[in-house]
Amino acid sequence: MKTLIIPSDQIPEAAAVIRRGGLVVFPTETVYGLGASAFNPVACTRIFTAKGRPSDNPLIVHIASWEQLDEVASEVSPEARQLAQAFWPGPLSLVLPKNPNVPDIVTAGLPTVAVRWPSNADAQKLLLEAGVPIAAPSANVSGAPSPTNFEMAKSAMLGRVEAILQGDDAEIGLESTIVAFPGGVPKVLRPGAVTVEQIAAVLSVDPESLPYQVPSEGRPVSPGLKYTHYKPEAEVQLFSQSAELLAWYQDDRKIGVLVLEGNLPENIPSAWEVLKFADWESYAKYLYASFHEMDEACCGLILAQLPPANGVGRAIANRLGKAAGKAV
Repeated sequence: MKTLIIPSDQIPEAAAVIRRGGLVVFPTETVYGLGASAFNPVACTRIFTAKGRPSDNPLIVHIASWEQLDEVASEVSPEARQLAQAFWPGPLSLVLPKNPNVPDIVTAGLPTVAVRWPSNADAQKLLLEAGVPIAAPSANVSGAPSPTNFEMAKSAMLGRVEAILQGDDAEIGLESTIVAFPGGVPKVLRPGAVTVEQIAAVLSVDPESLPYQVPSEGRPVSPGLKYTHYKPEAEVQLFSQSAELLAWYQDDRKIGVLVLEGNLPENIPSAWEVLKFADWESYAKYLYASFHEMDEACCGLILAQLPPANGVGRAIANRLGKAAGKAV
């Protein structure tokens, strides 16, 4: 398939592809998405094919107006509306009762739909120009790290989709926070840039009541819960203290290290590829791009520093744990 590369000043051309039933890769503030009209079941089925994504893994539906929210959700609880008003447009997805307009392929047959209003200007223009909500997971082959810049998205999806909208790098770099309301109780299914602490403050609840223990069996109730995700080609190992790196000094593989500045021993092997970050927000923003860079450098092992389990650190730890195949 020939893939059009569409500059960001030609968004109407990308919107026309969506309206014709095509697939468009587009930038958001979290990661690049792989989108189709949320009301076109044939087009949405092609998303799963392009990614190699299991069909029981639901998609997030993106909107750009309160009117579009009513088109995809049949009900919005007071708590959900509080969160939407506090954090939309932004990196928060809400799992809501679905409107019958939304095809079952989008929700994996569930009675709920995950909805997000992105803050990225190009994403908003695409949604408004297309005139329909857009169902979109991340624009990567299923299981691999999500693309956070145009080159990563092009590398993953060229020849698999009709068009790629060329935009800026993702501002956040991690997928959205997902909040559901099982039994009317708010639960964070996937941590992200909208933190547990921020959500708790808006809802006036204890932050410790919000994290949700995802069942290991059964259908996933939202994206990013059941299957292997975010995994580079290299093996990923995690460390908390810099002294733990000593255990890898004799490893004969090419090694990459992701670490906060000031947390690296002075005598590390000179052959190691080291990427240092000023703070955890920068670490989050460049995590997937760093995975991609280290795979390109043929690293066999990536040693990644674990953050504290609060704020955006929860989201980073979640992604690192899945990349390493470990519970953290």
